[in-house]
Amino acid sequence: MKKIVLSISMVALAIGSFSFTSCGCCTGEASAPALRPLPTFGEIPTVDYHSGK
Repeated sequence: MKKIVLSISMVALAIGSFSFTSCGCCTGEASAPALRPLPTFGEIPTVDYHSGK
């Protein structure tokens, strides 16, 4: 019975600590800024060496 209570309390502690630290609302930390859009690159001209010309 002691092992079951210990296991349940460890799982509850893990879930509780994750829920309090994951969003940052309880710690007062600002949320991460949004990612910038990826740059767009122009098409690179290629040479086809296998065309036989």
